[in-house]
Amino acid sequence: MAWSNESRIIGEKVQVLNEKEMGVITRIDYERKLIYVLFKRLREEAYPYPEAFEQNYLTVKMSSNR
Repeated sequence: MAWSNESRIIGEKVQVLNEKEMGVITRIDYERKLIYVLFKRLREEAYPYPEAFEQNYLTVKMSSNR
């Protein structure tokens, strides 16, 4: 993924496998290779990046108004 594409997914909604609700990508930590997703009630979870996307564990629901 190019840098412009990676930074563009911050703030996008994602569907996480085995989660009832959608989450929002808050940040990407390139040094630790983690992506952070914020859920309701301020629960933040870290997932391996980019493996979570490659294995379809995270699915981005892109906004059409960007």
